[in-house]
Amino acid sequence: MATLASFFGWRKPSKKEVQNTIHLYWNKQHFDVVFKTPTLDHALLKDLKLKCKTLTGVPVAAMKLSVSGANLKDDTATLVSCGIRAGSTVVLTGDKADKQTVVQETTSGSEEEYGLIVRIGKVVDPIKATMEKDIADFDAFVDNSTSTDGDKKIMQDKGIYLSEKLMQALITLDGVECPPGFDTARQRRREGVRLLQKLLEQVDQTRAKVKLLCQ
Repeated sequence: MATLASFFGWRKPSKKEVQNTIHLYWNKQHFDVVFKTPTLDHALLKDLKLKCKTLTGVPVAAMKLSVSGANLKDDTATLVSCGIRAGSTVVLTGDKADKQTVVQETTSGSEEEYGLIVRIGKVVDPIKATMEKDIADFDAFVDNSTSTDGDKKIMQDKGIYLSEKLMQALITLDGVECPPGFDTARQRRREGVRLLQKLLEQVDQTRAKVKLLCQ
């Protein structure tokens, strides 16, 4: 006689499946990610990302994975070295790509290219929104400074902060690899780098003025 569980297609996971299962949390949903390898010892982060894409539809290029609050970045790292073992819960952050939007926004029609565009935008858009005003305010403050010790400290700290923020954004964009055929993503990345370099030059010019004032 069939049981209620078998009627609905449920079965008890095998011991092997339990040993090779990672729990995924995304968008208030829970998934079990099962690896068919004998153990998780040799599974890589990029393997996990591909499985996450299959389960959620989030492009690999747009997803961010974390475990115990730590972001996972090295795709070539083993899961074990990332602190992921059987039964671990991995949190996925990222949005599923809408097919119509992908077609409209990309050259290739690829979800992965769209994911790269989203990733680039998350670096460049906040800079566009605030940095130009911050730099203008910094330059105006320097031009109107009374050259007191307090002002000098403020100017030096502000210059360092703006430079470091722009450099970090450049480093992040440098880590975005656009495969051949992803022309829109490549162009967005190029435009982002040019903008950041332009803003960094402006900050450097103002910091040069600060250096003269502090002599």
